[in-house]
Amino acid sequence: MARPGGNPDFGTLYRFDYGREERLSEQVKVLMHSNMKHQLKNLADQKDCTVQDLIRVAVELYLASELSTQA
Repeated sequence: MARPGGNPDFGTLYRFDYGREERLSEQVKVLMHSNMKHQLKNLADQKDCTVQDLIRVAVELYLASELSTQA
């Protein structure tokens, strides 16, 4: 039930897509050393993006290279 006075269209009409073609719906947890996390954070700050964006790109590149070597 909607909250009294709330916006009934919130979450349906007003959604964030962040400019992506495909919706992000899955989560993966990664444990790493604090030094690695700080390095990723510094790199993300330099590239004006998030750590999650950097990791997503790295995984995409890794998968593409692995799939190309298997073919």
